Amino acid sequence: MYGLTMTVPLYVQIRREFEAKIRAGALPPGSRLPSEMDISAEYGVSRATAQRVLNDLAEAGLAIRRRRHGTFVADVTRQINLLNFVTPAAAAKGAPGRHEVVSARIVRAADAILTLRGASADTAVVELVRRKLNVREEPQSVERHVVLFSAAPDLLNENLEDLVTLPYLQRRSVPIDAIRLYLDPVVLDEHDATLLDSEAGTPALMRRRELRADDGSTVEVVTTLVRPGTAEFFLELPVPAI
Repeated sequence: MYGLTMTVPLYVQIRREFEAKIRAGALPPGSRLPSEMDISAEYGVSRATAQRVLNDLAEAGLAIRRRRHGTFVADVTRQINLLNFVTPAAAAKGAPGRHEVVSARIVRAADAILTLRGASADTAVVELVRRKLNVREEPQSVERHVVLFSAAPDLLNENLEDLVTLPYLQRRSVPIDAIRLYLDPVVLDEHDATLLDSEAGTPALMRRRELRADDGSTVEVVTTLVRPGTAEFFLELPVPAI
């Protein structure tokens, strides 16, 4: 069995090993990944854990699972299910790759980079800007968070590279009544183009998520500016019964 630690879940540790191999080119596009049975035997984990590793890689667009044929490293545009950004269980998993912290500070709501609905100008907020890199260390997106300081006074003491804010707020029992998701077409300015290794003036898509309290005020607003040409977004819903 490999030398895995218990600081993070086993399936995440194993998944990260595959991500590292993909990033290093040891697993090039089209190559076959080990089967669930092979992963179970090699790492000494259950079949369910092995299945979760491969499913997570596929969900992130890094692998393609073909029934009765196996799982292969993908070389396609990343497919993103928009429900993952509003469903707590999906949001908690995060996505393969890593975050770089661009800035993190406490400011007045009036000075924050995003408008927090319902907050007065002098309300203290936590502002966090991160750049997401994929497993090949290529820029994937730029994330901007503004959170009520009263809801997250110790947020800056967290591991900001791995932080997923929705589960964090839920663990703190912050009351959230609704989650609203917007898709905003934008044009990259010079700053964001540099962060995303793109051309200024390029059309892009920005996701904006608001976590709202029952009085209509906003606890957090987060925008994710996706690097143009790197992802396709979809919603997949069950067919209603007749």
